Amino acid sequence: MNRIRQTSYVAAVAALVLLSACSSKSEDQQQQPGVATLESAPVTAAPSHTAGTPQGVQLRLDMTDAEKDRLWDAYGDCLFSHGVKERSKEKDAMGPAVGTGKRLLDTSGEPKAAYAACASQKPLEPVETDPDRNPNFAAQWQENVRCLRDHGLMVHVTKPGEWTYDSSDTPVPENQQQLERQCMLEAFGAKKD
Repeated sequence: MNRIRQTSYVAAVAALVLLSACSSKSEDQQQQPGVATLESAPVTAAPSHTAGTPQGVQLRLDMTDAEKDRLWDAYGDCLFSHGVKERSKEKDAMGPAVGTGKRLLDTSGEPKAAYAACASQKPLEPVETDPDRNPNFAAQWQENVRCLRDHGLMVHVTKPGEWTYDSSDTPVPENQQQLERQCMLEAFGAKKD
């Protein structure tokens, strides 16, 4: 019995030593700026979850479509591996689906256990474009649409977060997608001098 107690004590001490060694910074890391550490990893590399914020992977406003697609595909893969059914591309082709096209999944929310298991991988809209987390969202959306109009895209706000063309025969510029991205970054991301 005494030998079991000794083994448990040694194991506990070893675990404590390992934990403290993993959490302390070396002198080199403390003195050299720019040394990559787990603490300096970008926000998107780890799930974000604090009291009052949703759980998931935080998207950034300046992310490329490829970066966003990679995160959405990882989330879709997780859901699929936890039992969410894949739907055929022909069925409800225009309806909402989880994923980017690599895998279209059922959006019924079943099984609930799959969504709970994958919650930490769910991509979250950038804070700037989330009306629930950005108190300036409505004003910035107006600025976004003003920017689009200044660049020749004849649209108007229908409600915060949505816009529509001024008329059905409004010409659509070839670079519309680029203009939309540029105006979003200007309205929601760039600081004005």
